Amino acid sequence: MTTIQRKYSLPNCTLVLEGLSDRPTDSQSLDGRPVLTILTYVECQLIQAKQTLTGGRDFFESLVTAVSGYAQEFLSHVTHPEAHNKDSGLVQLQKIDRDRHRLIVQPEDRKESEVNSHTEGTTQEVELTTVQLFDLVEAVDQFFADTQTLPDLTLQLAPVSRRYVRSGQQLVKQAVPATVGASGLALAAIAFFLIPIPEAVRRPTEPTSPSAQSTNIANAPPITDPLQLVQLQQKLTDQLRPAWKPNAALGQDLVYRVGVAADGAIKGYVAMNDVANQQVQQTPLPRLLSQFVAGSAATPESLAQFQVTFTPKGEVQVQPWGGK
Repeated sequence: MTTIQRKYSLPNCTLVLEGLSDRPTDSQSLDGRPVLTILTYVECQLIQAKQTLTGGRDFFESLVTAVSGYAQEFLSHVTHPEAHNKDSGLVQLQKIDRDRHRLIVQPEDRKESEVNSHTEGTTQEVELTTVQLFDLVEAVDQFFADTQTLPDLTLQLAPVSRRYVRSGQQLVKQAVPATVGASGLALAAIAFFLIPIPEAVRRPTEPTSPSAQSTNIANAPPITDPLQLVQLQQKLTDQLRPAWKPNAALGQDLVYRVGVAADGAIKGYVAMNDVANQQVQQTPLPRLLSQFVAGSAATPESLAQFQVTFTPKGEVQVQPWGGK
């Protein structure tokens, strides 16, 4: 069987999953990607911390549970036991101060090590800033948005009741220093449906990550006016063609489903093949993705959808999305 790789990249964190599929090829999704059902290797690169964490399925399940539970606790100030599961969890997170967090990873053979006193595993500790933490949070969120990767793994976390959540403005001041901004906080709050985003919080000028809004594309009301679709197709082409720097070494087309708003702004995209998922940072899409505006998640914006193909020869092909 061929090894399948999935990669979720953020400025401060890259999450790589490798595994196999135990499903027949005719069960692939419409985008042609096989379903990764057997996880064999996980690599979590914490870029600014210059540390790489690796493991298998147990490590990954503990990582996503601890990170998600801690994010909820951090935002709501309501304790989540999943964030501090020292009995069975391999991963724990501890708050150092308002902008520093300690990620602790126990060895996967910890239980065996405890039985055999001559075997001693190595515990890893990594210190993260709030921005780095929420890049990790978003990488986990990207994984859960990918229905073709470990579909059997679900996150059993109950959302925090809004009546326990402090004022959004107060939380922003406490959780994120002024020099950092509220981008990570706003994104995490959306990802976990925890708190209403204050109107004063706006995404900074840096673009959101590839999958930050990709899950909204399929559910967005469609733009159907033929003339408007033609105009938006041309606008999208005009944005992408001068920005695409071809790389002949790719050897394969990069194909994406792209959502465009009525004003021509790129609002989201989804990779349609594995190489596109892995090489998304080589395309102009992350740089051109429209910045997030608070409240947009509550009222879906109408989008025109297109299939965009970047070729190694430097071509950019834009055509109406047909769902193929």
